[in-house]
Amino acid sequence: MSREVKITEAVKKEYLINEENKPISVCAYCRVSTDKNDQKNSFDAQKKFFNSFFNEHKNWKTKTIFADLGISGTSLKKRDKFKKMIREAKSGKYSIIITKEVSRFSRNVQDTLNIISELHNLGVYVLFLTEDIYTETPDYREQLIRASEQAEAESRKTSKRVLWGQRRQMENGVVFGRLEMFGYNIKRDNQNNQYFEIIPEEAQLVRRIFTMYSEGMGTFKIAKQLESEGIKTKRYKNGWSNTVILRMLRNEKYVGDLEQGKTYTTDCLSHQKKYNRGESAKIYIKNHHPESAIVDRKLWNKVQKLLKENEPSEETKKQHSNRYWCSGKVFCGECGTRYISHIKHLKNGSIYKSWKCWESQQRGAKKTTTQNGKKTEVGCNSESVNDKVLKQGVYDIITQLIKPNFNSIYENIKTEYESKMQSTPTDNEKKIKELQEQIETIKKSLRHSLDLLSNGDIDSEEYKYLKSKKNTEIGEIEQDIENLSANGNENEEIKAEMKKHLAELETIINLENEKINEDVFRNIVEKIEVYNNHLLKFYFIGLSQPICLTYETKGKMETYEINFKIVNE
Repeated sequence: MSREVKITEAVKKEYLINEENKPISVCAYCRVSTDKNDQKNSFDAQKKFFNSFFNEHKNWKTKTIFADLGISGTSLKKRDKFKKMIREAKSGKYSIIITKEVSRFSRNVQDTLNIISELHNLGVYVLFLTEDIYTETPDYREQLIRASEQAEAESRKTSKRVLWGQRRQMENGVVFGRLEMFGYNIKRDNQNNQYFEIIPEEAQLVRRIFTMYSEGMGTFKIAKQLESEGIKTKRYKNGWSNTVILRMLRNEKYVGDLEQGKTYTTDCLSHQKKYNRGESAKIYIKNHHPESAIVDRKLWNKVQKLLKENEPSEETKKQHSNRYWCSGKVFCGECGTRYISHIKHLKNGSIYKSWKCWESQQRGAKKTTTQNGKKTEVGCNSESVNDKVLKQGVYDIITQLIKPNFNSIYENIKTEYESKMQSTPTDNEKKIKELQEQIETIKKSLRHSLDLLSNGDIDSEEYKYLKSKKNTEIGEIEQDIENLSANGNENEEIKAEMKKHLAELETIINLENEKINEDVFRNIVEKIEVYNNHLLKFYFIGLSQPICLTYETKGKMETYEINFKIVNE
C-alpha cells in the first residue's frame, strides 16, 4: 500500500493592525522637545503627524495622543503621561499604541521589553513606525532587542558628548545646577552671559550667619536662633537645621568662588546622582564673581578654618558610622527621607532598637501647612521598623534566596551585562580595518582623479565635484570608525563593571552562615527602603535589582518571631 502524505498549510494570521471593519481603540505616544529650534519634535508637529496617520484608518476610534514634555527616554521616572497611557492600555481602553520610534518609547532595553511583554499578554500591541516593528508579529522581540540596544547605545554616546561639553563650559565658568539659592539669583544679561544677582535682605542674613559662627556660636544654636525668630528658609520645608547652616557656611559662591562637579551622574540610564567624593573630577575657580561676593575673604577663611577644627576626626567618624550596621542606608519609601535609629531602654534592662522616618519624627503625621504664602505638605504617615526585622531580613535573603539560587542569579547578571554590549572588540577591530581599507580605496580613486585632471581628461569643475564627494564619503567612514572605537571602549567598561559586580556577588555566596554578622551586613547592604504595610526593599551590592519582602511578627522578648514573604514587583 502506497503511503499518502498530506500537508495542511498554516492559516495566515490576520493582525489587528490590518483590521478594517470592526472599531479599534488606538492611541499615540510622543516625547516632546523643549528646544524651540527642534521643530520636528514639537507637539504641534507630532500631533499633526499622528492625526494624519489616524485618518488613514477609518475604523480607528478613541484616538488619543499622550505627550511628555522635555523628558528623557532613558528612564520611566517623571514620564507621567507615558505611565498614564500604559495604565489605561492595561485596563483595556486601547488595543494599539502608535509611536514614531523605539527611542521615543524608551531607550532602556529592559524597560521596553518588560512593558511590551506585559501589554502583549493582555492583547495590546505597539507599532513603531520608523523601525517598522509591530509587536503582534512572532519575531517582534528579536527586532525590539536590536532596536532598543541601538537606542540605548546611542543614549550612552550622547551622554558622553553632553558631559564633555558641560565640562568645557564649567572650565569657562558657566554655572550648572541650581540657579537660585539663599542670597542669590543667577541670571543672564542681554548678551546671554550669566551674572550673580544679590538679594539684599537674604545676603544680610548670610553675612550674619557667617559672623555668628566666626564668633563661636555652633550650627545647632544658629539654626535654633533663626527658627525662634520666625525666619523662613528658601528651599528647605523642614526649616533651619545644623545641616542647612553647614551647607551655607561651606558654599564657596558666597565668597565669589565657584566649585563645580559636587555631584555626578552614576549612569546615563538611571540618571541617579551622588555626591562626588573623588569618583569624578571637580573644577574650582577662585574669584569667579568677586564683584558679587556676599562675605569677604577674611571672614570666609576664618569660618573655613573653624569648620575644619570643629570637624570630627576620621577615627570619630568611623566609630560613629560603626555604631549601627545600616546607618545612613535606611530610607522611607513613603516620603524619601532617611530613617534614624531610635533607642529605648526597657524596664527589664534590655534595649529596644528601632528605625523611624526623620520627617515623621520631626513633623508628625502628614499634613498641609502654609509657608511663605504657599501650601506645602509636611510630615509623614510612615511606620517604624524593629532593627531585628532588618537584620533578619538580610540574613534570610542571603541564606535562603541568594545562596540557593546563586547560579541563576549569576547567569542573569552576566546576561544583563552582555546584552548591553553591541558587539565584541574583535568584531569592532575587524570592521574598523575594513573601513580603513575603504578609505584607502577612496583616496586611491581621488589620486586617480587628480591624474585625469593633470592629463586634461576632466576639467577643474568636475575634479572639484569628485573631490568634494569623496571627501564627504571619507568623513562619514571616519565617523563610523570613531563610533566603533568608542563602542569598543564602552564594552571594556561594561566588562570591567560586570567583573566587579560578579566578584561582589561571590563574596556573599562564599560566606559561612555562622559568620554572617553585622560587619557583613554593613559591607553588602547598599540601601533599605521601608514602606507601610510591612513592605521592605533590600538593595544589595552585587545585585542589579532590589529584593522585596513583606513580614509579620508575633510574640515579645524571647518569643519574638519574624516571618517573611517574597514579593514579586
